[in-house]
Amino acid sequence: MKLKLPFKLKIDNIIKNGSSFEGKVVFHDKEYDVIINMQKNEKTVRVPFSVIGISENEILVRLSATSGVYVEDHVKFKGRSENLEIDSDILFDEIANNEIKFDIIEIFVK
Repeated sequence: MKLKLPFKLKIDNIIKNGSSFEGKVVFHDKEYDVIINMQKNEKTVRVPFSVIGISENEILVRLSATSGVYVEDHVKFKGRSENLEIDSDILFDEIANNEIKFDIIEIFVK
């Protein structure tokens, strides 16, 4: 699998809100809302900006911290939405179960 340079979004803040995590991310000096949901069946990602040439194939989404710690999951790209929406049990669990402050979201595309 050949990956292109990732989209890197800086996490401004992220907090638990009921059964999801919500917060803000910054991409090219523009702020977007982010929602991370627990999902085991169909793991997906939707982005709040136009992306050309990406199909519904699985892509890699990674959360990382300045300490070097990271967690990643393969999810299906589902197009555009108003917010950055990530449905992944692996990413959700790592945020919920660790005190690590993740500060970057990377979306790797083929």
